[in-house]
Amino acid sequence: MYSTFSANAERASGGVSILINERTPHRQLDINTNLQAVAVSVTMHKPVTLCSIYIPPSATLQRAELDNLISQIHSPFILLGDFNGHNLLWGCKDTNNRGKLIEDFISNNDLCIFNDKSFTYLHPATCSRSSLDLALCDPSTYLDFSWRVGDDLCGSDHYPIFLQNTGLQSPIGCLGLSSRRQIGLHTRLNVS
Repeated sequence: MYSTFSANAERASGGVSILINERTPHRQLDINTNLQAVAVSVTMHKPVTLCSIYIPPSATLQRAELDNLISQIHSPFILLGDFNGHNLLWGCKDTNNRGKLIEDFISNNDLCIFNDKSFTYLHPATCSRSSLDLALCDPSTYLDFSWRVGDDLCGSDHYPIFLQNTGLQSPIGCLGLSSRRQIGLHTRLNVS
């Protein structure tokens, strides 16, 4: 059984959810933001805050909104989501204004990027590929996880992203991020 934590998930597209195995110690964190985001503190080999975010491509984004979000979540943390920003830094073929804003956010907050420049998104009409989904963390968490993109779209236009906990001292398996246009962003924590 899983506990589900959602924000804006009732919409046909967008929204975020985090599903946590009920056997894994966890608690939802209250965050005050206009962004589509949800955060949960999870005890793995150490307590880690997971925050799932979706930023629609048409939304206006201010860096202060991202700064405000991470000021409310506890370190160590992992921020996962569909940021809809293009940047050469994480594997896109170009850098757009949102991608530059996100790059500045990452740099100014000393965050680490798990992404290895693999594509995470397949445009349904043009079959062009991009890297819109990001997995970010504070430096104390970076070496505790390995990152990879799955091969199967699973009916979505986003490939699933897997973060494997390499700092295991408890029976926690892996995090899976699968962004689906129809049902929003989902982060799953599976207990082995």
